[in-house]
Amino acid sequence: GLVFIHMESSLYLLPCGPLEMEVADPTYRWVQDRAVDPKLFSVTKEGHLLFQHFQAGDSGKYSCTISYMKHGVPVSQTFHYSVFGYHVLGGLDTVLLFHSKFCKDEWTKRFLWGLQEKLRQLEIEQHCKLRLTATFCFPSLNNPLDEFIIQVQIEVSLFGPRWDEHCNSQDVETVTDCYRKTVRHNL
Repeated sequence: GLVFIHMESSLYLLPCGPLEMEVADPTYRWVQDRAVDPKLFSVTKEGHLLFQHFQAGDSGKYSCTISYMKHGVPVSQTFHYSVFGYHVLGGLDTVLLFHSKFCKDEWTKRFLWGLQEKLRQLEIEQHCKLRLTATFCFPSLNNPLDEFIIQVQIEVSLFGPRWDEHCNSQDVETVTDCYRKTVRHNL
Protein backbone atom coordinates (compact mmCIF):
# COMPACT_ATOMS: atom_id res chain seq x y z
CA GLY A 1 0.00 0.00 0.00
CA LEU A 2 0.90 3.66 -0.19
CA VAL A 3 1.96 5.37 3.04
CA PHE A 4 2.56 9.11 3.43
CA ILE A 5 4.51 10.37 6.45
CA HIS A 6 5.06 14.04 7.26
CA MET A 7 8.74 15.05 7.38
CA GLU A 8 10.07 15.38 10.92
CA SER A 9 7.23 13.28 12.35
CA SER A 10 8.35 12.28 15.81
CA LEU A 11 6.94 8.80 15.68
CA TYR A 12 5.17 6.72 13.05
CA LEU A 13 4.34 3.03 13.34
CA LEU A 14 3.85 1.04 10.13
CA PRO A 15 2.10 -2.29 10.78
CA CYS A 16 3.51 -5.38 9.08
CA GLY A 17 0.11 -6.53 7.83
CA PRO A 18 -3.59 -5.95 8.40
CA LEU A 19 -4.22 -4.95 12.02
CA GLU A 20 -6.97 -7.55 12.33
CA MET A 21 -4.56 -10.36 11.33
CA GLU A 22 -3.92 -12.52 14.40
CA VAL A 23 -1.45 -15.40 14.39
CA ALA A 24 0.37 -17.29 17.13
CA ASP A 25 4.06 -16.57 17.80
CA PRO A 26 4.84 -14.63 14.63
CA THR A 27 8.29 -13.44 13.56
CA TYR A 28 8.71 -10.32 11.47
CA ARG A 29 11.36 -9.38 8.93
CA TRP A 30 11.45 -5.88 7.44
CA VAL A 31 13.60 -4.94 4.43
CA GLN A 32 13.95 -1.75 2.44
CA ASP A 33 13.99 -2.78 -1.22
CA ARG A 34 16.44 -0.18 -2.50
CA ALA A 35 18.78 -0.15 0.49
CA VAL A 36 22.40 -0.22 -0.68
CA ASP A 37 23.66 -0.77 2.85
CA PRO A 38 21.22 -2.76 4.95
CA LYS A 39 20.33 -0.88 8.09
CA LEU A 40 18.86 -2.14 11.28
CA PHE A 41 15.22 -1.25 11.69
CA SER A 42 13.41 -0.57 14.92
CA VAL A 43 10.53 -3.03 15.08
CA THR A 44 8.00 -3.30 17.91
CA LYS A 45 7.06 -6.67 19.40
CA GLU A 46 3.81 -6.39 17.40
CA GLY A 47 5.89 -6.20 14.19
CA HIS A 48 5.34 -2.49 13.51
CA LEU A 49 8.20 -0.68 11.78
CA LEU A 50 9.12 2.35 13.87
CA PHE A 51 10.07 5.61 12.13
CA GLN A 52 11.43 8.33 14.41
CA HIS A 53 12.01 11.88 13.12
CA PHE A 54 11.17 10.83 9.56
CA GLN A 55 13.53 12.21 6.89
CA ALA A 56 13.38 12.23 3.07
CA GLY A 57 15.98 9.44 2.93
CA ASP A 58 13.58 7.15 4.79
CA SER A 59 11.22 7.19 1.79
CA GLY A 60 11.21 4.08 -0.38
CA LYS A 61 9.77 0.63 -0.85
CA TYR A 62 9.54 -1.57 2.23
CA SER A 63 8.53 -5.19 2.59
CA CYS A 64 7.58 -7.09 5.70
CA THR A 65 7.42 -10.85 5.92
CA ILE A 66 5.45 -12.35 8.77
CA SER A 67 6.24 -16.01 9.50
CA TYR A 68 4.23 -18.29 11.76
CA MET A 69 3.03 -21.87 12.19
CA LYS A 70 -0.43 -22.89 10.99
CA HIS A 71 -1.50 -26.44 11.92
CA GLY A 72 2.18 -27.37 12.37
CA VAL A 73 3.17 -26.08 8.92
CA PRO A 74 5.42 -23.00 8.52
CA VAL A 75 3.61 -20.17 6.71
CA SER A 76 4.94 -16.83 5.46
CA GLN A 77 3.13 -13.80 4.11
CA THR A 78 4.81 -10.73 2.66
CA PHE A 79 3.32 -7.24 2.56
CA HIS A 80 4.71 -4.39 0.44
CA TYR A 81 4.59 -0.67 1.15
CA SER A 82 5.67 2.43 -0.75
CA VAL A 83 6.56 5.02 1.87
CA PHE A 84 6.75 8.69 0.92
CA GLY A 85 7.84 11.60 3.06
CA TYR A 86 6.06 14.87 2.45
CA HIS A 87 6.29 18.38 3.74
CA VAL A 88 3.49 20.91 4.00
CA LEU A 89 4.83 23.95 2.21
CA GLY A 90 4.35 27.30 3.73
CA GLY A 91 5.56 29.26 6.60
CA LEU A 92 6.37 32.83 7.33
CA ASP A 93 9.13 35.18 6.33
CA THR A 94 9.59 37.89 8.88
CA VAL A 95 11.90 40.85 9.30
CA LEU A 96 13.00 42.11 12.71
CA LEU A 97 14.53 45.56 13.16
CA PHE A 98 16.76 46.38 16.11
CA HIS A 99 18.14 49.80 17.04
CA SER A 100 21.80 49.83 17.98
CA LYS A 101 24.60 52.25 18.81
CA PHE A 102 27.06 50.02 16.92
CA CYS A 103 27.37 48.44 13.52
CA LYS A 104 30.74 46.79 14.08
CA ASP A 105 31.12 43.21 12.89
CA GLU A 106 32.22 41.82 16.25
CA TRP A 107 29.38 43.45 18.20
CA THR A 108 26.80 42.42 15.58
CA LYS A 109 28.07 38.81 15.66
CA ARG A 110 27.69 38.70 19.46
CA PHE A 111 24.20 40.18 19.21
CA LEU A 112 23.16 37.65 16.53
CA TRP A 113 24.62 34.77 18.55
CA GLY A 114 22.49 35.81 21.54
CA LEU A 115 19.43 36.20 19.31
CA GLN A 116 19.93 32.71 17.88
CA GLU A 117 20.11 31.27 21.40
CA LYS A 118 16.76 32.90 22.23
CA LEU A 119 15.27 31.64 18.95
CA ARG A 120 16.43 28.07 19.74
CA GLN A 121 14.56 28.25 23.05
CA LEU A 122 11.48 29.49 21.19
CA GLU A 123 11.76 26.60 18.70
CA ILE A 124 11.75 24.10 21.56
CA GLU A 125 8.77 25.74 23.27
CA GLN A 126 6.72 26.19 20.09
CA HIS A 127 7.87 23.09 18.14
CA CYS A 128 8.58 25.24 15.10
CA LYS A 129 11.74 25.85 13.07
CA LEU A 130 13.34 29.30 12.85
CA ARG A 131 16.17 30.02 10.41
CA LEU A 132 18.07 33.27 10.01
CA THR A 133 18.25 33.92 6.26
CA ALA A 134 19.95 37.33 6.13
CA THR A 135 21.23 40.16 8.31
CA PHE A 136 22.07 43.75 7.45
CA CYS A 137 23.34 46.70 9.44
CA PHE A 138 22.84 50.26 8.20
CA PRO A 139 22.61 53.82 9.57
CA SER A 140 19.21 54.98 10.79
CA LEU A 141 17.43 57.77 8.95
CA ASN A 142 16.78 59.77 12.14
CA ASN A 143 20.33 59.83 13.44
CA PRO A 144 22.69 58.37 10.80
CA LEU A 145 25.91 59.12 12.71
CA ASP A 146 24.98 57.71 16.13
CA GLU A 147 22.27 55.12 15.54
CA PHE A 148 22.13 52.01 13.40
CA ILE A 149 19.47 49.51 12.40
CA ILE A 150 20.21 45.80 12.48
CA GLN A 151 17.80 44.04 10.15
CA VAL A 152 17.33 40.30 10.67
CA GLN A 153 15.34 38.19 8.23
CA ILE A 154 13.91 34.94 9.63
CA GLU A 155 12.16 32.06 7.90
CA VAL A 156 9.58 30.38 10.14
CA SER A 157 8.45 26.81 9.50
CA LEU A 158 5.39 25.77 11.49
CA PHE A 159 6.56 22.16 11.62
CA GLY A 160 9.79 21.83 13.56
CA PRO A 161 11.25 18.90 15.48
CA ARG A 162 8.70 17.06 17.65
CA TRP A 163 5.85 19.23 16.32
CA ASP A 164 3.50 16.27 16.53
CA GLU A 165 4.44 14.78 19.92
CA HIS A 166 1.10 15.70 21.45
CA CYS A 167 -0.95 13.99 18.74
CA ASN A 168 0.66 10.75 17.57
CA SER A 169 -1.98 8.68 15.89
CA GLN A 170 -2.51 6.29 13.01
CA ASP A 171 -5.96 7.81 12.45
CA VAL A 172 -5.94 10.19 9.46
CA GLU A 173 -8.61 12.50 10.91
CA THR A 174 -6.70 12.88 14.17
CA VAL A 175 -3.46 13.66 12.30
CA THR A 176 -5.22 16.18 10.02
CA ASP A 177 -6.76 17.86 13.06
CA CYS A 178 -3.29 17.94 14.62
CA TYR A 179 -1.90 19.78 11.56
CA ARG A 180 -4.63 22.39 11.83
CA LYS A 181 -4.07 22.91 15.55
CA THR A 182 -0.30 23.16 15.03
CA VAL A 183 -0.68 25.80 12.33
CA ARG A 184 -3.16 27.84 14.40
CA HIS A 185 -0.98 27.59 17.50
CA ASN A 186 2.26 28.54 15.75
CA LEU A 187 0.72 31.42 13.82
